[in-house]
Amino acid sequence: MASGIEILVAGRSHTGSRLDIEIPSEHDTVGRKHAEITIGSGEECHIVDLGSANGTHVLLNKKWVRIQQMSIISSAPIRLGEFETTITELLKFRRRQSVPPPIPKLATPLKPRRNPLTGEIE
Repeated sequence: MASGIEILVAGRSHTGSRLDIEIPSEHDTVGRKHAEITIGSGEECHIVDLGSANGTHVLLNKKWVRIQQMSIISSAPIRLGEFETTITELLKFRRRQSVPPPIPKLATPLKPRRNPLTGEIE
């Protein structure tokens, strides 16, 4: 995963200017501005609840624990309201790309060629 990317997670129809992931509408326990996730290096992520009514939870020792913020790995089970997922799975709901598109490869430089009339290399 790319490092340092911040992702806003929202439910229902959020009309803000910054929306990266929208949870399908049948999950009405996910708030309009539910959580923010920062993707770190490797599988490290940081999740912050944005004051959601139904909470953000992480599965610890087989129990759901409500958190305000926590660093976790991307494959750790999380629950946003009643929507259970992982950050890895959550990224499939992304609506827009936060990462700039890859830089196009430069054209292969032309090989020098010899002018057949002058013999000079062009």
